[in-house]
Amino acid sequence: MWFKQKYCIDCDKPLGNHAQYYGTIRCKSCAVKFLFINPKNHPRFITGETLKKHHCNCGKEITYTAAFHGKGFCASCAMKQRIFTEEWRKNISKATIGKNNPNFNNWSSKKPYNIKWNLKLKESIRQRDSYTCQNCNMTEEEHLIVIGTVLHVHHIDYNKKNCEENNLISLCQSCNSRANFNRSYWKEFYINKIKEIILWKKS
Repeated sequence: MWFKQKYCIDCDKPLGNHAQYYGTIRCKSCAVKFLFINPKNHPRFITGETLKKHHCNCGKEITYTAAFHGKGFCASCAMKQRIFTEEWRKNISKATIGKNNPNFNNWSSKKPYNIKWNLKLKESIRQRDSYTCQNCNMTEEEHLIVIGTVLHVHHIDYNKKNCEENNLISLCQSCNSRANFNRSYWKEFYINKIKEIILWKKS
């Protein structure tokens, strides 16, 4: 026995350990009778919504749970809504695949890299950039802690074949992903950034 034995306040029936653990003062049968006689005694009763009738848009009556904790649909309409949503998502996906994508770059993502593209080259670029993202200044140490990888090396002109040092720059994962949008802006931005790095190294 976990607790000192307690009894139902209505019928004096001994309460089980589980009921006592949760502070219940009535046995199950008395609790049902108590709530049935006066639903307002229910701990989750607020303004009586549970007593009202609720209807789907199609006119079919639905439960309180479906009305307030679901989407407000009956089972049939909910299924139709889910099918509509799935078809809508598929259509959106088809509309942004391949050439329809605003970031489409002549299938450049499927093209192979230059033979010069290797770990040694990427390490030399990160070392040249002082192991720091050249956009947000996140260090490689911080990137390892937050993302779990070393800094990325980005092709400024988005050409995988062009692995010249003045076409490569160190970026964190976030800045590298951001560079896939509005590419003309970022291309010009990082070209100027590389010029600053080269001038700084020479001085």
